[in-house]
Amino acid sequence: MNYIQVRRGFKVLALTAVLGYAVVGLSQCRMVEDNVTGIKLNSPESVNGRSECVKDCNEKYKDASRAEYTRLKEANRACGKDKKCLKDEKATHKANKKAIKDAKDDCKRGCYNEGGGGGGR
Repeated sequence: MNYIQVRRGFKVLALTAVLGYAVVGLSQCRMVEDNVTGIKLNSPESVNGRSECVKDCNEKYKDASRAEYTRLKEANRACGKDKKCLKDEKATHKANKKAIKDAKDDCKRGCYNEGGGGGGR
C-alpha cells in the first residue's frame, strides 16, 4: 500500500468514527416539552379563559342591547306623535347601538390580548 491510500483510509476511518459518535450522541437527546420557553401555545386554561371572556362580552352586549331597545320603546312612547322627538330618539338609538357594538368589540379584543404587552405603543 502506498502512502496516499493509507492516508485516504485514515480519513474515511476518522469520518466514519465522527459520524458514528454523532449518531450515538444525538440519539441520546432527551425530548423536551413544547413549552421550553415557558409559553404554552395550546394551553387549555388560556383557550377556556378566552372563550369565557368572549362569552361574557357577548352576554354584556345582549344585555346592553336589550336595555337600549327598552329605552327606545319607552322614549318613543313618551314622544307620542311628536315627529322631531321621534327623529331625535331614532338618532340617539343609532348612536347608542354603535357605542354598544364598539364596547363589545373592545371587550373581545381584550380577550385575545391578555398579557400581550404594548409592543412599543
